[in-house]
Amino acid sequence: MIRIMLLMALALINAASAGPNEASGIVTRVIDGNTFEVQGVGPVSLADIRSPEMSCMDGVHAREYALENLLGVEVFLDIDGRWGHSAKGAVPCVIYLANPNGTPNFNKNFNKMMIQGGYATIKNDTGNEFDPAKW
Repeated sequence: MIRIMLLMALALINAASAGPNEASGIVTRVIDGNTFEVQGVGPVSLADIRSPEMSCMDGVHAREYALENLLGVEVFLDIDGRWGHSAKGAVPCVIYLANPNGTPNFNKNFNKMMIQGGYATIKNDTGNEFDPAKW
């Protein structure tokens, strides 16, 4: 019985430590449609999405959309706790924009905004902690 209660407590602690405000900062640089630099965090990438490469016009448009929406903006990050950094050295995240009062706006999920705007597609089976169906 005690063992079960300890396991439940550990599960609750782990669940409470993860969330859409694990880190925050100002976007200081937009590298491409799904890779950015966030002040105090470093390079981050949008989890579970794929934007076109910069070598094509669609990639340039995706980057421009990200520039318009993110550069100089405060964001809140839900950081992937399973894989750490991507192959490019960026931390996979789900990114939320800030409300005017500086709190996370859970209705402004930038990963989802990229998909809805037609600037990216969902990348399945990434093995991270996120599920795009639950954004």
